[in-house]
Order: sequence, then C-alpha cells, then structure tokens
Amino acid sequence: MEYETISVAPVTRSLGAVISGIDLAQPLSGQQFEDISRAIREHLVVFFRDQDLTDQQHLDFASNFGIPNVYPTTRARGLDRPMEFIEDGPNSSPKADLWHTDVAILETPPDFGVLSMRHTPDAGGDTMWLNLYDVYNNLSEPMKRLVLELEQFVHPGELMEQITIEKFGQEVWDKVSAEFSGVYHPLVRKHPETGRPALFMCGSNVRNLVGMTPRESDTILDLLRRGLEEPSLQLRWRWQNNDIALWDERCTNHRALSDHAGLVRKVRRCTVGAGRPAPM
Repeated sequence: MEYETISVAPVTRSLGAVISGIDLAQPLSGQQFEDISRAIREHLVVFFRDQDLTDQQHLDFASNFGIPNVYPTTRARGLDRPMEFIEDGPNSSPKADLWHTDVAILETPPDFGVLSMRHTPDAGGDTMWLNLYDVYNNLSEPMKRLVLELEQFVHPGELMEQITIEKFGQEVWDKVSAEFSGVYHPLVRKHPETGRPALFMCGSNVRNLVGMTPRESDTILDLLRRGLEEPSLQLRWRWQNNDIALWDERCTNHRALSDHAGLVRKVRRCTVGAGRPAPM
C-alpha cells in the first residue's frame, strides 16, 4: 500500500525502512503521523536522513508518539530532562554493544526510542536492530508453548551498576538501586497495537526465569539468546550525521557496536511512552 505523505523504502526483509519526503523540524500533520505510525508497525524501526534538529525539535517530534521519559540515573541526579547525550571517545569506551531493550528494569518500560546522530566516528559506530516477533516465530512449537508460560526477573544488574558508578558516582547508583529492586515481566509479551507475540529479551537486566533452577534458567536463556544471532532477523545501520532513528522498543532489540572504540561518537536520545508488558 502507498503512503499519502511520505516515501518508505525497506532496508531489510525483516525490519527497517528509510522514510523520505518529510521535514521533522516542522509539526506533523495528522496524516503524516498516521503514515509514520503505520511504517513503524510494518517495519519496527524507521530512519530519516538529513534532519538537523535542535534539542527541542527532537523532543517535539518524539512527543508525537508518547510522553517523554526521564532516565532513572537522570532523576537520581536531581534532574528532570528527558533528553540524554551519549558520547564515546578516547576517555569513554562504548558500553552498549549487547542486545537489549531500553530501561527494561521499569514496571512500565518505554514504548519508543528516538535517536539523533550528532557526530559520527571516522570509522565504525554502526547500530544494529533485530526483530523480536521473528525471533519468537522461529522457535519450535514446543518451545513456543514453554516460553509463553514463563516470567523473567529483571534487575539493574552488574553492568548498569558499573556504568552508573563510572559516569555518575556511587551516590547516584545507591539511589537507583534503592528504587529499582527488580520487576517481573513476561518472557513473551503481547504487542498492545498489533496483538502479535514478541520474545521480550531484556539483555543484561535479566536475572533469572521465575520458578526454575539456576541451571534450567541459564540453559533456556542461553538458547534463546542464540536466536538473536540469526542474520536474517537483523539490520545494521551505517550512520550519517543528522540521521534520526525511531524504533518500537516493544518488539525489537538493538545494540551499538563498539568497533569505533577510541573515536568520538555522539548521539542524542530520548524515549517516549510507557506501558506494562502484557503476556499473551
């Protein structure tokens, strides 16, 4: 089906599309919003080239898709701004090179992420996304039945502790760990708009599968994580300055590759919307 106000070019079969024919610095019309929303439902992550947005324009665009969220470590520092800047460089190594969905430690994790590339490194620095609908669909029928019944205990974990202390200090981590002592999420979540099942993989924040022995839990999680490595379910995006990415956090994982270590890479990001993951 054609779109009324935008052009949409798929990036891979499984997910991803480039949207053109729109200026995100301007307010969206009702039809533009409907067209972009449909493109996200169909392609899960969409990209816009040559969009040199100010901080406020970035936030205004993102706010079409939900109320902006304040990241836990930002709030723990006494701030209420929903925008984050993430910068890698000679003194700050990349820290997000693992499959994850953002802030899964919340009872109501974000619905969408919106990222603006402010400075690309001279080499490397790509981001990858993958389709969690298809990861679930690739499971055998007995495995699908098993994971539909399972819950996962999601906790800030050692990696978040390490990153928080390194960037902001022990006091900020103490506030975060006191507020977020762990939540229970379904291992398979029902997307609230499409009704489709997606394997809800929460990266390093998963402590264990509820009701299982450590050996059983580790074995199943390891098996499921191997499914994330299927190339046909992935997209690799090579950034240009002023690219915008908008993705559905509820049915995707992403990772920021670390092959630019030592080089400067700067992005601006916010998340919007929030909802409690529902089981199928």
